[in-house]
Amino acid sequence: MFNLKKSIIGLVVIVCIAVCAYFIYNYNSEEKATMNESKQVVDQESISREMALIMNEVMEGLKDNDVVGDIHTDYQKSVTIQTSIRSSDKNADALKSDIEETVNEILKSEELKSVSKVDSYKVIVDFK
Repeated sequence: MFNLKKSIIGLVVIVCIAVCAYFIYNYNSEEKATMNESKQVVDQESISREMALIMNEVMEGLKDNDVVGDIHTDYQKSVTIQTSIRSSDKNADALKSDIEETVNEILKSEELKSVSKVDSYKVIVDFK
């Protein structure tokens, strides 16, 4: 009878430990998942802010250039400027170089110092 009580008590202790371990593990997993989701939301917000800042600065810097059309950014990769320039235009290469130089200066400006890896952006100027 005494051995049976010891066995039952031992079994109850083992089951309690297993249940506690299960809940602790699941709580930590849910907490980590919530933290990862929060980090992703913050990262997406940071990325959106950086992209908007680049777009605004480039648009402002090129606003007087009448051949510039749409401007697209690919996060930490490129800034693409679509133009109305035809590749057959005699000044096409000079205009392209001027736009590239202007955008590169903008990317190195004080206003964009807060952008992460701003020096990784390649400037692409597309002809019509």
